[in-house]
Amino acid sequence: MACIRAGAVGPTNRGVVMHRIAMLFALCVAAILLLPAKAQAWGKVGHLTVCDLAYRNLTPTTRAAIGELLQSKHGGITVPGKGRMPDEHYSSFNYGCLEEDVLPRRHPDDHFINVARSVTAIGDPACPGTGECILAGITRDLAVLKDRSRSREDRVFALMAIGHWIGDIHQPLHVSFADDRGGNGIDAKLAGKCGTSKYRPDNLHAIWDNCLLEAGMFERVRKRADYKKSWSAYTITYRAVDTLQANTTLAEEQAMVGTDPVPWANESFQITRSPEILYCTQVDDTCRYSPTDATRPAGAPKRLQAIDQAYLQRFDEVVQERVRHAGFRLAHLLNLALDPAYAGPVRNSTQPG
Repeated sequence: MACIRAGAVGPTNRGVVMHRIAMLFALCVAAILLLPAKAQAWGKVGHLTVCDLAYRNLTPTTRAAIGELLQSKHGGITVPGKGRMPDEHYSSFNYGCLEEDVLPRRHPDDHFINVARSVTAIGDPACPGTGECILAGITRDLAVLKDRSRSREDRVFALMAIGHWIGDIHQPLHVSFADDRGGNGIDAKLAGKCGTSKYRPDNLHAIWDNCLLEAGMFERVRKRADYKKSWSAYTITYRAVDTLQANTTLAEEQAMVGTDPVPWANESFQITRSPEILYCTQVDDTCRYSPTDATRPAGAPKRLQAIDQAYLQRFDEVVQERVRHAGFRLAHLLNLALDPAYAGPVRNSTQPG
């Protein structure tokens, strides 16, 4: 976006022109900040919530191993920037879970499971098509993390990626179809706002990435008696995790971690295919892009989907449960990978992430 065009400036009007340039620059910055963010599973605060909940349920042995990988006691690690992107610095696991969304992504195809529109269930650990998807990412990076003969650099990137993949696989619209990019190809017109947050979704994927969390789980934090407007978005996620942790019994945790990523993907997929989600039009067992098109026509305008406040209320608990399951399941996988004595959840930790 070209906001400012330089030209000849004479001595008599230099001050006026410079003032105008400053005003234009400020307007350009504001416009850029208001552009919709690139969709990513759960967005930053959603991924932080998943990984903070996971960290609180790691064994001491697993926490020590993660601290060593991230060099938490020695200032953390710095990941060199790519292209025009700045360096990224991580000293804690929850922030490390965001690394896979730094552009350009290391494994762009591993953020989704894209199946044919005739598929009705996920039951195969093999990825469709190219063989690259969330399931392949989980398998690959768990193997690297467990392999103590690999370099610390390899293992730390695998650790951060696993945290991201488990978040992705629990976001329903990340188990979907390629032609509409999991709802990125469906414009959404929201009636009202996402709670009292400033987030503004522009497509159906963004409704599920951020808006449902902002209108539900995070909005409940904002309504707490002890809430302060000075709290950052990250503080809100930590308080949301407090509630998720306190409201989960050991029996519930043991039940939710007792399966593997394929059933977790299928849970998401069954939500995606539900007619109430408004993601697809069901014709027999086929999930169509619209009543008139089986798939999104190449080059055609996106279909527009109206979303009201009742929709946000209806799927509030669904989204909260997906985040809760992701956090406890991620903790289980990391404990299995890094703590030789771990055999399953035995008690909930209350140590903050």
